[in-house]
This record gives sequence, structure tokens and C-alpha cells, in this order.
Amino acid sequence: MPPLLDADDPNSLDIVCDVILVDWYNAGVDTFDIRDFREEMELHYKEMGRPVPAEIADPQKLVPTLRLLQARIHIVKPTRITGIEWQFQRNGNNGNGD
Repeated sequence: MPPLLDADDPNSLDIVCDVILVDWYNAGVDTFDIRDFREEMELHYKEMGRPVPAEIADPQKLVPTLRLLQARIHIVKPTRITGIEWQFQRNGNNGNGD
């Protein structure tokens, strides 16, 4: 049986990103630091025994992780303009008064 996630698939970063967001959302996480999120993505690859994609391998380079989160702005949003702290769009905090 093939693995559920092929770490060599170009979409694997998107998949790992979504898996972590779902896990954290379901665990009741409200806010998180982008650095912790990048680290969690790195850990997923290491646990699969796969090389960490270059895009997220360097903890000093957060732009690729930032772009992954920005692509999910309907799920999460930055709490500050720096993009370091992020918040889940739960009922009552989606930014449009709902």
C-alpha cells in the first residue's frame, strides 16, 4: 500500500500545511506563532523519514511558510502586520462582523 502522503509530491507542502491546521483547529488552538508552525511542518517530514523541503528547512526564512498561510486566509489570519502571530477564523472572529 502506498503512503498516504508522498513527500516528493510538489503539493506535499500544501497537504502538510492543511493537516497541521486541521489538527490545531480541532485541538482548540486559537492563535499560533508562524515559527512554531514552520517547525511543526519540518517535524512532519522528519517523522515520515523524508528530507525537509528547502522552502521550510531554514528557520530564518519564513516567507514560504507565510505564503502557505496567506493562501489560507479564509481559515487563518495574521493578528499583526508582521505576520508572526496567526489566528484561526472561528465563529465571531472572521474579521467581517459575523
